[in-house]
Amino acid sequence: MKLKKVLAEKQDKKLYVIESGSTVRDAAKKLVGMNTGCLMVVEKNTEPLKFTGIVTKSDIVRSVSANTSKPDEDKVDDFMTRQMIVASCEDDVEYVMNVMVRHNISHLPVIEGKAISGVISKADILESLNVEQDIELHWLSDYSGVSSKNEVY
Repeated sequence: MKLKKVLAEKQDKKLYVIESGSTVRDAAKKLVGMNTGCLMVVEKNTEPLKFTGIVTKSDIVRSVSANTSKPDEDKVDDFMTRQMIVASCEDDVEYVMNVMVRHNISHLPVIEGKAISGVISKADILESLNVEQDIELHWLSDYSGVSSKNEVY
């Protein structure tokens, strides 16, 4: 299965962003308010958007747990990941999942052409794989006559 299919099946297709220079508190509020696990960091006043990094809930927790933490002063730029690993929408899901596990990545930007078409999480991939396996299992059960769903009354 290709990553493009996972993106298409994803319920929340929005790409959430925060401007470079925003505070950690602003990022935390936005993560909670949007019910998302990550924000793409963009340069201020750029059109099209210029992405400079990604900040996740884990990054926010790491920043707040620092002994010198000042959430109203600390900037997302200091805690975001700048060297992003990205995936292509044509990549195989299994390959992408292995990359995410190997590099301990919870969220991965997906590129289509030269633009970011979305962000995929481990949960998105697992949900998609589970749905596909359920469909295959039901098909095999129906085919073999094991399932009671194929009975006609």
